Amino acid sequence: MNRILEIKNLDEARKELKNINTSSQGIAAMATKALQSNIKLTNVLIGAANILKQEMLSIGGDAAVARGVVNGKIERSDVILLGNADKIKKLIQKLNYQTIFELPQIKEDLEKILDNLLNRKKYVLKCKGKEIILEPTKIIGILNITPDSFSDGNKFMEPQKAIEHALQMVEEGADIIDIGGESTRPGAQKVDLETEKQRVIPIIKELYKLTKVPISVDTYKSEIAEEAILAGASIINDISALRFDKNMKKVLKKYKEIPIILMHMQGTPGNMQQSPFYKDTIEEILSFLKEQIDNCVSSGISKNRIIIDPGIGFGKRQSDNLIILHKLSEFHSLNVPVILGASRKSFIGKIYEANPINRLEGSLATTALAFQNRIEFIRVHNVKAHKRFLQTLQAIEEV
Repeated sequence: MNRILEIKNLDEARKELKNINTSSQGIAAMATKALQSNIKLTNVLIGAANILKQEMLSIGGDAAVARGVVNGKIERSDVILLGNADKIKKLIQKLNYQTIFELPQIKEDLEKILDNLLNRKKYVLKCKGKEIILEPTKIIGILNITPDSFSDGNKFMEPQKAIEHALQMVEEGADIIDIGGESTRPGAQKVDLETEKQRVIPIIKELYKLTKVPISVDTYKSEIAEEAILAGASIINDISALRFDKNMKKVLKKYKEIPIILMHMQGTPGNMQQSPFYKDTIEEILSFLKEQIDNCVSSGISKNRIIIDPGIGFGKRQSDNLIILHKLSEFHSLNVPVILGASRKSFIGKIYEANPINRLEGSLATTALAFQNRIEFIRVHNVKAHKRFLQTLQAIEEV
């Protein structure tokens, strides 16, 4: 039967070509031609934009540029390259001979993008000597030791209940336990240092004795982060992306085997939902995260320790949350592991009416998107349901 053939990655392209008995030479030559590769370049000099368009047309592709590029009325333009991986490869070869209009840097960026597309990285996260291979999608179980979290506030304030719940999540398949002692829901009030410390440090100490699963601490305070590391935590999850406490970088430089999660947020938890606005949601989030990654690297924090989180619900409109989910794969362009934290969040309750505890179906839908887009981590409340869901998706993919 004649049909549309869906090819998601290079391995699938090779498999389909092999299925019709294509020669090995043919597979090598044609696999990249099966992968559509629309690439957006930003703030390109007009001279480079015109050259890119001409070169793409010469190899059977195309490039979209702003009005005013062809007639020279503007100085810079964003450019969208329209083609497949094979055409991008040919474009890179043509750019070998270009030394003007910042084209050498564009060529270097295109090489990185193409390598990311063709050779999907299997990240290995090192946490205090423990290694986690980040494929398939891993699960971070949420443990909120707070009286006011939006979903499970006041549920695990008693240490024994908190520990029992953490161990239950490990048994159900959590790869990491993320412990937080301060709610960061919209409108949340700050918690003082001593209160947060009393909530999380004893739990981390006890869990470190009882499980080999890495423990993450959800804090933006350097003093809490350091005490948590000494108590047994091996990951720092900072919703401020190191902006709220200038000493957090010092802690990370001191403890060199501790990964850091950098999250995007407009404003603070107290005011982030007061009229958030984006002109280009994905572009602005990616630009912020790239800047924070670069800041880390320039401060001596290696890139292989960094994980990013686009921050669903943190200074986002409903439309922004949905755009993030729709464009999840674009976050791979930063070449670091990605976390999706969408479990039980309010945007689901705006799609269908349900309180936080009854948003499992919507949460699972976001996990499907995470798996489909090769997102390395999901951060969830219902570990067992998400684990079984991922196992099913993995079995289907391996057919």
